Order: sequence, then C-alpha cells, then structure tokens
Amino acid sequence: MVTLIGIIFVALIIYTLINTGQQFRVGGAVQTWSTVILKDMPILPGFAQWIPILAGLLLGISQFAPEMHDKRLKLTLHLPLTETKIMTTLLFFGIGILLFIFLLSYLILSFSFSFYYPAEIIEAMIWNSLPYLFAGVFGYLFASWISLEPVWRQRIGYTLASVGFLSFLFIRSVSGAYAPFIPYLAVLLILCFFFPFYSMYRFKDGAQ
Repeated sequence: MVTLIGIIFVALIIYTLINTGQQFRVGGAVQTWSTVILKDMPILPGFAQWIPILAGLLLGISQFAPEMHDKRLKLTLHLPLTETKIMTTLLFFGIGILLFIFLLSYLILSFSFSFYYPAEIIEAMIWNSLPYLFAGVFGYLFASWISLEPVWRQRIGYTLASVGFLSFLFIRSVSGAYAPFIPYLAVLLILCFFFPFYSMYRFKDGAQ
C-alpha cells in the first residue's frame, strides 16, 4: 500500500508540473500571475486537496483492517511488548510514512514552482495546503480507530463523527483563512492519536 500511495503522489507531482507549464505557455506569465494573485486561484489542481486524506485512509485501513480479520490482532498483542508500546509503534510507523511522503512531495513541488512563481506565492500554497495535510493524518488515525473497533454500531458512529470533523478541513475559504487554526489542529491531532488505543483496549476486553 505504501508503494501505491507513493505512485499516487508521483502522479500528482507530474500532472501538476505539466499543468503549470501548460498554463504559462498558453496564458503567459502575466496572465497566470494575475489570476493567482487577484482571483486567489490555487496553483495546485483542485483534486490535490483530496490526495492526502486518500493516502491516510488507505494506509490506516490496509494496516489495521487485516488485523481484525479472524481477530489476528490478538496474536499481535501477545508479542513480548505491552499493548501500548505495540500500538504506539504501529501508529508512529504509519504517521511517519505519511509525513515523509507529504514532506518530500511538497519539497519537490516547492522547488519546481520556484521556476514559475515567487517565494510568497509558494509560501501561500504551503499554508493553504496544511489543512489538507492535517486531514491526511487525521484520516489515518480515524481509519485506524474505526478499523480496530470490534463493534459495528460503534464503527458507524465513529465514521459519522469522523466525516463531520474532516468536512471542516475542506471548507472553501480565502488564502490564509486556516492559518490561525493550525495550532489548534496540532493539539487536536495529539488528542486523536489516542483514539485507536481506545478501540484496541475494547477489542482486548472482548467488547461485543
């Protein structure tokens, strides 16, 4: 699954750079810059906002859903480590992969965009993308939380709550509107990190 996510981001980068080059060739630098600056047009394609959350959901489901098949998670929890250490390691592994892919992708995009746009526009692009990158990590944690939950009615409730929260991160707004909320999102992310532990302990205790 990590390979698939990597391929998706490579495809996103290639498409974005081809699309950007085409915009400058057809419309010219002045027209493109004026559209970005005056009309607040994002320099990333519209579908790019959904790629991080897609990556997070895919990774979370692929990592933990198989563990719940035939209750194989019980074998994992019987390793010579505490359940907390096992879950912490698994979650840090997933989050680390996502952050590495996100960081590498945006470093490549920022470097490539530097040939077309000034640093201020690239910086604005990064700030505007942060809610979507947060959504990717939130999506991973929520997918893990839901996948580990042993009771289906609880899964449905968790899914509805997750969708409601994540929709907040995709509200269309002017550039920089989310910037004041970034510290609060970081705090919420730390809190959500512990959600999968709750489901894991419920599974261990035999919740029905």
